[in-house]
Amino acid sequence: MVIVAFASGNKGGTGKTVTASLLSYHLAKSGRQVLLIDLGEYGSSTRLTLDRDPGPPYLNDYFLGNASWSDVIVTSPFSDNLHVAPSRGEIGPVDAETLEYLLDRVSSRVSHVFIDLPAYPGSLYDPIVGLAEIIVPVFNPDSLSFQAVKEWLKRRAFRSRKLVLPLLNKYFTMMGEWKEKAEDEFGSVFTLPFDSALLFSLTSNIEDAYSLSNRRVKDELRLLAYRIEKPLLKVTG
Repeated sequence: MVIVAFASGNKGGTGKTVTASLLSYHLAKSGRQVLLIDLGEYGSSTRLTLDRDPGPPYLNDYFLGNASWSDVIVTSPFSDNLHVAPSRGEIGPVDAETLEYLLDRVSSRVSHVFIDLPAYPGSLYDPIVGLAEIIVPVFNPDSLSFQAVKEWLKRRAFRSRKLVLPLLNKYFTMMGEWKEKAEDEFGSVFTLPFDSALLFSLTSNIEDAYSLSNRRVKDELRLLAYRIEKPLLKVTG
């Protein structure tokens, strides 16, 4: 089982949740058993992948000891291979040991776990990131999100023990200088092009957004998925 954390430092609005949801759905469509854990502030990945509020229990209930791990996880209506640990935006205390117990229980059932983290200051969610083998820092072609990810990575001692796959999101090829700048800072960088289908102005769920997205989006998702699945290139903590 591969555990991947999606982060953006202290900067929100980078498309991290959409990226985690898209990649979860992409891998589920290809036959992988995927669990998406929604730790976001607004329960956005829950809404995108389930298309409705599943009702309690939520992750918050699990962390508070009011529900078991198996009670919390639900299957997406868009793929029998996509499972979601939902949130409604009120996570409350997030304990790494409690989450690790859930991960241990699902390790024989799923091939991939994606953790959608909120933007956060300081080190609040660092113990959660520490559970992952792979970190996908998501940033945009702008100074604020780039700097947020740069500083976040620089201050994480565990970075050297993880496989870090920086993702430049909402990217236009005419913004080539941003890719070059990111490669100078991080080395290899993945990109996900800007696509109006991923703005969710005409769609409300991940199935429709994936279907309407252009070929380049799907090609880039395929490249990122391949990198995550390539076992000889993984670094464990």
